[in-house]
Amino acid sequence: MISRYEPVAKKIVHYSANACLIPICSLHGSAVITVEGIGNTETRIHPVQERIAKSHGSQCGFCTPGMVMSIYSLLRNQMEPTSDEMMEALAGNLCRCTGYRPIIDGCKTFCKESSCCQNKVYGDCCLNQKDLPSPANKKKICTALFSAEEFQPLDPTQELIFPPELIKMAESQTPQTLVYHGERTAWISPVNLNELLELKARHPQAPLVVGNTAVGPDMKFKGVFHPVIISPTRILDLYVVECTEDGLILGAACSLTTVKNILTDVVSKLSAEKTKIFSALLQQLKTLGGQQIRNVASFGGNIISRSSTSDINPILAVSNCILNVASQGRLRQIPFSDLFADGLGNNTLEPEEILVSVKIPHSKKGEFVAAFRQAQRRENALPIVTAGMRVIFEEGCNTIRDFCICYGGVGFTTVAAKQTCQALIGRPWDGQMLDEACRTVLKEIILPSSAPGGKVEYRRTLIVSFIFKFYLEVLQSLKIMYPMQYPDIPDNYASAIENFHTKMPQSMQKYQDVEPGQLPQDPVGRPIMHQAGTKHATGEAIYCDDIRAVDEELFLALVTSSKPHAKIVSIDPSEALKVPGVVDIVSVQDVPGTNEFYNYDVPDIVFAREKVTCVGQIICAVVADSEVHAKQAAAKVKIQYEPQEPVILTIEEAIEHKSFFEPQRKLERGNVDEAFKVVDHILEGEIHVGGQEHFYMETQSILAVPTGEDKEMNLFVSTQHPAFVQDMVASCLGIPGNRIMCHVKRIGGAFGGKLLKTSILACVAAVAAKKTGHAVRCVLDRSTDMLITGGRHPTIGKYKVGFMSDGRIMALDINLYMNGGCTTDDSVLVSEVMLLKLNNCYKIPNIRAYAHACKTNMPANTAFRGFGFPQGPE
Repeated sequence: MISRYEPVAKKIVHYSANACLIPICSLHGSAVITVEGIGNTETRIHPVQERIAKSHGSQCGFCTPGMVMSIYSLLRNQMEPTSDEMMEALAGNLCRCTGYRPIIDGCKTFCKESSCCQNKVYGDCCLNQKDLPSPANKKKICTALFSAEEFQPLDPTQELIFPPELIKMAESQTPQTLVYHGERTAWISPVNLNELLELKARHPQAPLVVGNTAVGPDMKFKGVFHPVIISPTRILDLYVVECTEDGLILGAACSLTTVKNILTDVVSKLSAEKTKIFSALLQQLKTLGGQQIRNVASFGGNIISRSSTSDINPILAVSNCILNVASQGRLRQIPFSDLFADGLGNNTLEPEEILVSVKIPHSKKGEFVAAFRQAQRRENALPIVTAGMRVIFEEGCNTIRDFCICYGGVGFTTVAAKQTCQALIGRPWDGQMLDEACRTVLKEIILPSSAPGGKVEYRRTLIVSFIFKFYLEVLQSLKIMYPMQYPDIPDNYASAIENFHTKMPQSMQKYQDVEPGQLPQDPVGRPIMHQAGTKHATGEAIYCDDIRAVDEELFLALVTSSKPHAKIVSIDPSEALKVPGVVDIVSVQDVPGTNEFYNYDVPDIVFAREKVTCVGQIICAVVADSEVHAKQAAAKVKIQYEPQEPVILTIEEAIEHKSFFEPQRKLERGNVDEAFKVVDHILEGEIHVGGQEHFYMETQSILAVPTGEDKEMNLFVSTQHPAFVQDMVASCLGIPGNRIMCHVKRIGGAFGGKLLKTSILACVAAVAAKKTGHAVRCVLDRSTDMLITGGRHPTIGKYKVGFMSDGRIMALDINLYMNGGCTTDDSVLVSEVMLLKLNNCYKIPNIRAYAHACKTNMPANTAFRGFGFPQGPE
């Protein structure tokens, strides 16, 4: 949580934020509170920590500190939040183990509404049902997993205070320009607008960073480098909020949370006729990112980034908003839509200009505005397509006087459907207008089949469906305004304009109560908290990367293949070795023992020797004194390839080239051919199921520590199979297995992804540790982890099924193909399980099924989650 003192408003503000996006330089004058600061097991745990732990809201625990701090920040601002506020506070947090139900159950105890299940069957809530009398011949059933009465109360007087010295510093000191110099970058924070404009004139290519939600990811994941970064966060001119007679002016540096709060307040005070644009913008802000992102992301930064999938730019573009921009000696106003006039979003603003504020006008009588967004989930996900739409009618009728439609997610930036809108002016708002609009917009907004982001047909559907929804919304408004002139919306269309409301999850668990005389150590009937749950919630739980740095420890970064199937012509590490802090390059030549492990027919390879068989295969690794230096150097290793044929990436290509892992499995029962002759109906087709990437919260993490004698080495690994890691590392180093000690304290999620592939990474780290004689730490970033560790198998099923008119399935002939990647791993085992699952409930008398694990030039698929599938009747 970050706390700041605002000297103008004379108040302290608290907000949660993503630590990975907050530059240290931006925290000048702020107080930072982490999960370790609010409570611990040695002194006193905080009520938030206690309730999440005791409500069973922790499993792997890697996500738990983030959950704790999101709720803690909420409570610092709102002692008794509503359930909606609590849900919003957690919307930016991810959990991959426990799921959200128990987390929400614990956090609901802070809300001012009732936190029970509202089940009144027995005249009392579920938390007290365990005390109800049961019939003598029946076992007592409980539903309460915890007792809220046992929780310590939340006492605001016991919270950490904002440091008085920071208040004094903010109020008494004369603001001075802050300059921080790093190895490659200078961070400059000016104190007024004139100084900012002077800096921008001197460094026109320098980005302005307020929340760092755009610049930060580009630098971290795309390798973008900025020698100078300007931070305008202390310039009050950029935080202006002004209500005028014809609209609202908002400063460019206002956070999205601030803008959301301002719009909420304005909408509540002004008439609905004036606030249609505000309401549409507010609708988009509610689902833009998560609260942690909105707390720091700036309004102006979101606009100026000109993102293709921007949530707010389409609605601002159709609303005739005005941008107030400035440069040295010049102030000017430009229409918002001019930002995207060339379709690329790179004209209009000069490099030395900055956005000062945005003017959003009031809506007018006869004007209708709406915003639309479709994403894979409501919060914390980039949209697939967004849209802003506005129509103005001639007075007293439904004839279109002005129409404007803008889309996001269908081009390089926000795209305006100008031709479509122009063609509809003068038309009445009816079904014929809708038909023409849909036909015309698909001709104007063209998405080629190779458009970045894929989902082309789906996005084309969204382009049309948003127009349809807008048509219905306006039609409904016209019906309300002029009930006698317009028909009711057909019932089968009504659901298209219903607002989506997030429902509070409700649940109930039933279990047998403790029996009389039951032994204390018997867990049946006793909901037992996770043994490390409290440590998870306090941040005291130690994961691999939490282990203190060993003396002279080095960091390892991987160099992976950028080609799916190629011969390695040369590896040139010369530029990498020039990077400050680089110690060495580790490759196949440094492996003293085994480099290829034949756990299956196709070997698992530690370092690629002469060729690569997939993108992401490890070629070599850079060892340096820090993670930053190691990654910088790894990016400078130059590798030349000679492409090889064939390149097989998909299941269809594997079938064409007959590229399969052996053995191919078969399941057969009855006489399939004869059964097809007597069935009433035959159905043939294909089913495609996509794969899944591993997304455990803790990435692959290894620390290899040489002990200094007898070639012994301690490995601290986040793995599901420590014995396998021990064996492979010993073999790779050419030493007996008893010289390797593999430690696993805990794992921050795994899902099969830390079963086999972790051993390859452990071998890489161990080879580096042996060569350098230093402890070596390897912690993958998310993108590298997903690149090299595979996932779950994409699958295609080609089936022929015969069934009777009464629904009985009598025959099934099916071929199952899964993309196993470049090495076998568990692919053949998964193929066996797929065959066994085919007949889990239908008891089909005649089956012929084949399962093929396809050998492709993709990273190996490693996850096996086949246990516990439903069983069929005996």
